[in-house]
Amino acid sequence: SSGINAEWPLRPGAQKKAQTEAQLRRAREQQVKMQEHFLAIEAQRERQEFERVLAVQQQGQIQEEQKDRNARSKRLQHADEVRKQIKEKEADLIHARQMFFEEGIKLDQEAQERRRRLDEIKKKKLEELQGAGVPSKYVNEVSRRAMKPQTSLITH
Repeated sequence: SSGINAEWPLRPGAQKKAQTEAQLRRAREQQVKMQEHFLAIEAQRERQEFERVLAVQQQGQIQEEQKDRNARSKRLQHADEVRKQIKEKEADLIHARQMFFEEGIKLDQEAQERRRRLDEIKKKKLEELQGAGVPSKYVNEVSRRAMKPQTSLITH
């Protein structure tokens, strides 16, 4: 109501003015509604764009973190492999050293066994000489030479 009493007759042109004002008011309300509608659509677009950008950033962060985890995992794996190789080398060196010492012991034992067999053969031959009636003077000389400690074949 525009403050005009319905009982009073309207002046000429007042009704037309009231209709025009009502049309303008409706047009303005329609314009405001359209503007609000467009603002709501724009706000929705901006929110969707923000969420899209946020999702892209989050995905990028997830990929970066995964890349970091993979790189760290590779570094740890490489370090483990290096440590394993070091342990294997150490074990190989220890084994080689043991084999070297065992070979030396084996060679010593073989040399002792050869000397023992030679001593047995010498003793047997001396007994054969005595049994064959060779004078003890000669047997003793052969025994002294035969039982003399072996010197190295390499002389200085």
